[in-house]
This record gives sequence, C-alpha cells and structure tokens, in this order.
Amino acid sequence: MKILTNIMFAQTAGIAQVLYSFMDFIENRLNSKVKVSAVNIINDKEKSYKLKRNKNTSTLSINIRVPDIINVINKAKTIEEVKLVFEPIIQCYQTAIQREKPNIILVNGTYYMPWCLLLASQRENVPTVIHYHGVLSRETRHWAKRPKRLFLEMEKCFDNKNLTYIFPSTLTRRVVEREVFGHKIKKGYIIPNPVPTHFFDTKCRISNKNIGIVSRWTKVKNVSFCEKLAKYNHKLGAKFLLNIITDLNEKNKNYKKLAKLVKFHKPTSNRSLASFYRNMGVVISPSHFETYGNVAKEAIATGTPAIVNRNMGVAETFNKLGLNTWITNFNSVKSVYKKIESIIGNNVDQKIRNKIMESYAAPKIFGRIISILRDVI
Repeated sequence: MKILTNIMFAQTAGIAQVLYSFMDFIENRLNSKVKVSAVNIINDKEKSYKLKRNKNTSTLSINIRVPDIINVINKAKTIEEVKLVFEPIIQCYQTAIQREKPNIILVNGTYYMPWCLLLASQRENVPTVIHYHGVLSRETRHWAKRPKRLFLEMEKCFDNKNLTYIFPSTLTRRVVEREVFGHKIKKGYIIPNPVPTHFFDTKCRISNKNIGIVSRWTKVKNVSFCEKLAKYNHKLGAKFLLNIITDLNEKNKNYKKLAKLVKFHKPTSNRSLASFYRNMGVVISPSHFETYGNVAKEAIATGTPAIVNRNMGVAETFNKLGLNTWITNFNSVKSVYKKIESIIGNNVDQKIRNKIMESYAAPKIFGRIISILRDVI
C-alpha cells in the first residue's frame, strides 16, 4: 500500500508533530509493505521539484510561489475565486499524485493547503481519507463576516459521501457534524493522537516553580489567558516562572511587553519537548478549542501534571485516565492559579503513564490508522 499525504515543517504545529511521528513509524518498520510519500510545498519564486527517497518513506518538496491566503480571502467574493488563485498549487498536488501513483491519499487538516490536496485527489479519482486535524471554521470565527464565510465554504468542501474521516476526538466529530456539515457522518472513526515513545524514556525531574505552555500565538489558543496569568503571577510576587514555547515574533509588541513577565523559548523539535516538560512543575493548555491537544498528553507521559480546558479533545483522554480533576475552564485566572498551586510539583502516577503507553503509543495508534486505510482501498 502506498500512501500520499501532505506534510508541513512547523515545530509548534500539532499536525506537523503527528506527521513526523507517522513518517518515523513507517520508515522504521521492518519488512513493511506500507510506503508513504509526503508532499511538502514550499513558498518560493522559482518552481522546482526535489525528491528524497528513504527505505519506506519519501518526501517530494515542491518549490512554487504560494499565494498569501489572507490577502486572497480578503479580496475574493466567492470560493471559486479562491480556487482560481490556488490553481497552480492544486496542479502541483496533481503532478505529485501522477508521479507517485498512490493507492490512497491521506489529507491532514482542513486549511488551504490540505484543501488544495483534497481538490487534486478528487480530480485524480484516488480513494481519500481526511484526518480531521483542526476545525477551520472554529479557527477563523473571530474573522470578519465575508472571509469567515469563505473559510466555512472551504471547509464544507470536505463534506463528501465518498470520503472517510478520522477524528482525534468525539468532540471534533460532533462540532463538524453540527457546525460545518450539518448532518451525521457515516464513515467516521475516532482515533486519538499518539504519544511518541521518547516521552516515556526517563524519569521526570519535577519542579515546584516552573509552569509550561506550548502554543501557537493565535486567538483560538486563548493566548489572552496567558497574558492575564503572567500579570496575575507578577502581582502575587512572581511565585512561579511561566515558560512559553511559541512562534510569537520577538519584534511583536506583545512579545516585548510579556518578556518582562515570562520566559520565552523558541520552537523546538518534538523530541526536545520531552526535556522541556520534565523540567516543568505543571503544563497548562488553555485553548478555547482544539480538536485534540497533544501537549497535555505528552506532558503527563513524561510525568509532569497538566491542566486542560474542557473544550479540548484531549479532555476525553484525561477522563479515561481518571484525571478529570485536571480538566477545567479558564474563565477565572484566580481559580486556575489555585489549581496550579495544588498540583504543581506532583509527579504523575506511574500507573497512569503505563496506561498511556499501553493505549496511546505510536505503534498502536498508527496501526489502527493503517488498518482503516487498507479497508478504504
């Protein structure tokens, strides 16, 4: 079986981390009959193709000028106009499909690049599975009315009876059915995101001072709470040190203002994140909404406690692990601060870590995904 998928290289993006892990899992399988071809489209003035093949995986890098989606969406009146602007990208994906000749296409995400791959897969008539990372309409609900409508129309393109869907949580499936498609999905599976084995490797060096946050700096991630928490902590005498790994630019006024109250860290590899978590006393995930939320589960896999928002898919996993007291809402900085005080510095029970390894380790999760892909073919 040969799988073609889209890949992106971004260290703060959860989708990218799952893809890295999937590629690594496939590449290191002995005598594997599964091959993965990942297509990486890079914004560049000159168009070029570069193929790197390994034992079980390959990466096709395509350099081409990629239109600025924000400018396109703000100018366009219809989704057809958006399609026309992105036609060269759609054709690049078509070329990749024609060259690689996959048995199945795995589309990761619902943003404009996965959308282009979806349109290409339909033109090439290849069986396709949507791994529903991110609900685009939720990510853009704070946008102005017209661009928000166009993003919703873009996401509605993923509604097709010929498609099969993999959701990381029941929450994601429910939101898509109610808010995007407007009907029940027949061919859908719930498979939580995996935890790479390096998060289980060593014992946690727990801290009673460090609070960890790993997040893209976007509105849906509830970064305003991070700002409020930093100010509240400073007001109480800086009892804790907030450590934030983010993509926020150093020249941004929010960065300069917050740098006096928190310690910013540059985005790092998923493997290096394990060391970061182990040096925290607690990790918090305040996102308004996430289809899953890898950070929190990775943290508890290392032995560091984590607090998650109720509107995150990973909260379902916390419930199954008996960690429901670590699920909260982030409406009150004061109440979250008290919760942090009550659990910071406490190691996660080894039985819980063992259960995560047993139920959510990469080989088990990816084995289920591969089984679904085979069934679709």
